[in-house]
Amino acid sequence: MKKIFALLFLTTATLSAMAQGGHGAMKFSGKATIEVGGQTVSTLVTDTVTFSGSDITLPEMRYGNFVIPAITIHNVQYSMNAATRTVTFPDHQYMEEMTVDGVKKTIVVSSLTGSYAHDAFNTFQLSVSLMYGAMPMPLTYSITAYYIKDYTDKLDVSINKVFNYSAENVTYSVRKYPDGDNTLLDVSVPSYQLSGTPLGDLTIGSYIVKGLAMDEQKGGYYRDYAADGLTMHFKSVQDGKIGYDADFAMSQGDNSILLVYDGSKIKVTNAFHPGKMQFPIVSTFPGQATGVETIKMVEQNDAPAYNLAGQRTTAGYKGIIIKGGKKYFQR
Repeated sequence: MKKIFALLFLTTATLSAMAQGGHGAMKFSGKATIEVGGQTVSTLVTDTVTFSGSDITLPEMRYGNFVIPAITIHNVQYSMNAATRTVTFPDHQYMEEMTVDGVKKTIVVSSLTGSYAHDAFNTFQLSVSLMYGAMPMPLTYSITAYYIKDYTDKLDVSINKVFNYSAENVTYSVRKYPDGDNTLLDVSVPSYQLSGTPLGDLTIGSYIVKGLAMDEQKGGYYRDYAADGLTMHFKSVQDGKIGYDADFAMSQGDNSILLVYDGSKIKVTNAFHPGKMQFPIVSTFPGQATGVETIKMVEQNDAPAYNLAGQRTTAGYKGIIIKGGKKYFQR
């Protein structure tokens, strides 16, 4: 029997389908360096690149007195090795004019190479050499980054263990990455609103908790972030009047987060105390993965197959098919 690839993550519907906008922009974050004249002039612990279809967007770059705005490199070519589940970007050149503060700047990309590996961390590697405007010499931007995955669901919130509320369509972002022999997570806690609480209508601000590590006793990835120096914007409005509208440190009481994986879902339990508030707030998030999850080999069965237009396909059809209610890529 033929083998086909279930499309349940980055290569879902193949990268060519992504180029048609089927899966939107994907973000990868990791350590980046900028080199000029063979010397490293800037290192960023976490920087983010975006891959959307065949376009790659680099973030704003700064070194010395130079500021290079975010740049999108269009029509980047790639090849996919289905056996090893890797995507390779061969050497690519690119030139574009852009206007910055009313001044035309020319961007010349002399080399772009990289790869995506469907490994345990969904690793994205990129190296770009470019000239921007009147730069005296080219710079090379390099990054090793890991996929940022989004989960969307209803968020349940308990205030002082008595008052319970919920916020719909809340999205948490999770990045898994290696740290020596360990695996760590960064979790982006989103902003959300709660209506009719004892403090009025609340807006809870966003923040990122970094470095969650596996805690076997707690059954998931955990971090006590009370000593991390994090702040959160907290706003309350009652009877049309603002009670609180400021950034509060989260260093008092219980400020901890626990993330548990369950297949394509996660569960995030976040306990926090904004500022010196006496009551605890606990949010629980049973998140559904909004992207596709993994790539795996499956055997073709005798169920009928259809293309994306709903037309029944033959055994020799190549491309995306729907079989048994699931999407596959048939070679």
